[in-house]
Amino acid sequence: MRGKIARFIIPLSIAIFASGQKPAEQRTAVQSASSVAPLYSISFERREPVAGVAASPAIALPFQCTSDGTVFVDIMLQSLPNSFPVEQLVSIPSSGEAHEFRLDQLTDLYDVLRKGYYASESNVAFLVIAASEDKQGKEAYITSDGTKHEVTRNLADRHDYIVIFDRQGNYKKKLQMDDAFSVQRVGVFPSGTFLAMGFDKQDRSPRLALLQDDAKFLRFVEIPKKGDAPETMFEMKDSAGKGVAVYIAPSRLVPHGVSILIVQSKTEFPLLEVNEAGMIRAIHPKLPKGTQIDTLIASDQNLYALVDPKDDGDIYELNAQDGAVIRRFALPDGPGSPVACVHDGKFLSFEHGEGKLVPLIGTADPAASAKKQGKAPSSH
Repeated sequence: MRGKIARFIIPLSIAIFASGQKPAEQRTAVQSASSVAPLYSISFERREPVAGVAASPAIALPFQCTSDGTVFVDIMLQSLPNSFPVEQLVSIPSSGEAHEFRLDQLTDLYDVLRKGYYASESNVAFLVIAASEDKQGKEAYITSDGTKHEVTRNLADRHDYIVIFDRQGNYKKKLQMDDAFSVQRVGVFPSGTFLAMGFDKQDRSPRLALLQDDAKFLRFVEIPKKGDAPETMFEMKDSAGKGVAVYIAPSRLVPHGVSILIVQSKTEFPLLEVNEAGMIRAIHPKLPKGTQIDTLIASDQNLYALVDPKDDGDIYELNAQDGAVIRRFALPDGPGSPVACVHDGKFLSFEHGEGKLVPLIGTADPAASAKKQGKAPSSH
């Protein structure tokens, strides 16, 4: 049965970076662009639970989507009591059977540690670090109190691999990558070649590289304008006076037509569009002052960005050419998951109910129309 559900707000964020204008002109233009953009309200309808998928209350974000409306969801599974949850990737098409992508079924790699994945129109590519053989042996180590210990583990060398599945979840092949730099994310172009994002092992500077369809290094891609990316992929944070924590700045690769977008989360850096030839174009979203990019929602049309602080909308639709704000969308109040993707003008999401994963299909109406129907957007 289908039925209307309560509104929900998801606290996620998005970014602004504008250039080419004087600061005062820039602020005026950005504020004007966002204030005149029409506001829409999104309402959702429940659909039948996804067959064959037992949902966990925990879902890893963000989602990924392909242009046909298939959503890829990481469900967190806990196989044993007191064990760490394991991510299980599931694809959910708009109609048809869901598929699982199981790295624990690999028979030619050992001690597989997943670093990320990228869903394309023809396959799903996982970036993993693993060993190609199982060479058990003893390794000695010393704890902080000076005590010597031994542990038995696989002593084989680990390398980065791209592991390819078809869209039905069948394992096809593994591709060993060169150790040219430390790869953190991989995207796939329509031809099968790859975009690799990571950092230089010497100076920790961010690096982009094109890889052949066999994952062999082709060439580095240079970001043309200084200031469009950080000087280092690592950020230093003071943890409440307890020392400095070092972590890799969050970035994502998001498909956009035949190109790949680099989303530099929660920074003032622009979106970077990379094509298969290695050409890079910066997109400067014209968002209200003080907002930051957290992530983009995959879409078969324009760019849809989750924003925080939310101002008068949770999601901003942006022109992919110049970053101008086209529309703003307010999400309803209540529990649920962030929007997974926008397909054919519909907002796709999910909620957990009675052990099932329940699809939510959202439609957008002008906010004035929503108020007349008693569905006024939240005023947070």
